Amino acid sequence: MRFQLHPLRKAAIAVAAALSLLPTARPALGWKIPVADVPPGFSLPHADIVFKTAFPLDELRMEAWTERQGGEIAWFREEMRKRDEIFLLLRVSLDAIGRTEENESLANDVAQAVAMRLRASGIPADRILLLPGREEPRSLEERRLSGFSRHQKIEITGFLGGDWLRRRTPPDMKREVDLPRPAEIVLLEPSGETTDRSNHMLRGKTESSIRVVSVTIGEEARTVTVRDGVFEAPISLRAGENPIVVTGLDPFGRAVRATRTVRYLAPRPTIEIVSPEAGAVTEITRSPVVVVRGSIRSKTPLREAFLIQNAIPRNIRIREDGSFEQPAILMTEEDTFQVEVLDTAGQSGISAVRPAPTRGAPDRPLMAILHWDEDDVDLDLHVIDRSGNHTYFDAADPLDAPGAIPEGKLWIDNRKGYGPEVFSIEREAPGEYTLSVEYYRGKKPCRAFLTLVLFAGTPSRKLVRIYGPVTLSPREPAAPILRVSLPSGIVRELTGATEERVQR
Repeated sequence: MRFQLHPLRKAAIAVAAALSLLPTARPALGWKIPVADVPPGFSLPHADIVFKTAFPLDELRMEAWTERQGGEIAWFREEMRKRDEIFLLLRVSLDAIGRTEENESLANDVAQAVAMRLRASGIPADRILLLPGREEPRSLEERRLSGFSRHQKIEITGFLGGDWLRRRTPPDMKREVDLPRPAEIVLLEPSGETTDRSNHMLRGKTESSIRVVSVTIGEEARTVTVRDGVFEAPISLRAGENPIVVTGLDPFGRAVRATRTVRYLAPRPTIEIVSPEAGAVTEITRSPVVVVRGSIRSKTPLREAFLIQNAIPRNIRIREDGSFEQPAILMTEEDTFQVEVLDTAGQSGISAVRPAPTRGAPDRPLMAILHWDEDDVDLDLHVIDRSGNHTYFDAADPLDAPGAIPEGKLWIDNRKGYGPEVFSIEREAPGEYTLSVEYYRGKKPCRAFLTLVLFAGTPSRKLVRIYGPVTLSPREPAAPILRVSLPSGIVRELTGATEERVQR
């Protein structure tokens, strides 16, 4: 007794219809894989079978292979590429519900759809054969509808071909047309194996029949339109090896690709110090302030720069044209300067050491240099002696401000960010001096550092020490840093309460 179609059969028909309409699998001319003309009950000798797999029809997705199916098909494709004598044999089996003729016809339609998907996956069409579809009589022994699904399956067998493959093409079948040679993709740019530029225009050419290519650089991929056989796209390389793969599909569904590996060696910035001049001796009897000038050449935007004075670095500003101009105060008989920069690609460069010998340096018992690590922030250095005299931006010199420390001087009040602000005691003056820092202008927190130089003119007593960092912000605008006693040179670090802010 035969039954009518049931839900599982309708599902099989839907899968076959969906697969037969795959745009990537159906060529323009109604192409079909021939059904193998083999005797009934044909079976391959076990020794000729290379590989074999099967999966239920209800596991066949309409949009793509499952992960397991895709992995097996990729392995089949690679084995067939290595050995031309391997062929694929495809057969679809359905349950025995309904008319036998309809079952076999439907099984053949599903097999054709699967064959087209195999072809789109890179399996050569001239090495795929279909055995006639069949129904499985044992399916009628199932007691539940769910049991019928295991008899709806696809079997794929890889085997070594023999003389029986030389069969006559049925009169109603068109002979397979020999396919032309696959198209080529040629990469034109970047042309070299190494480059010192990050940004490039990727250019290439191919046949005009290929309309779109996929460009993959490392793990990043994008699609690029091909116009009149030419494609181009801007790309950015990362430091090190950059594997570039360009892939396209020709009209016959074959993948064509071109590959190239380009190594990006980011160029290091080069720095030149032009002032103080090489070999020049600076007279500092009246003022120890000099301006360090120079230029930076870099193919990559710069991120930050440092002036290194006597092995002590501090941030400095860089102009858009790569030049810099930074005031500094000479501390010893021969200070040394270097400039180091870091670009956005992570490359660093450093200048040659520029010695700055001096003449006429007085024996300053104390010098303090304040700098900080944020631009667009203005910090102020304040110094108060035991008598209440106060040196700061509005009382930098006792000649101009009677309330300033008599023996002290504020040499630099830098308002452009990073500092420095420099204070010194110009002659022997016993006393106690408290140094503090205040946040005058800005919107973001920053960290302040204070370099203290004691007895620079007496090598046996000379002391250079950096204090900090001290964090300041609009919410925490002031902090005492240290107290120095002269001539003993005793230094006491200060923490805790802030002092009243002096208004500018």
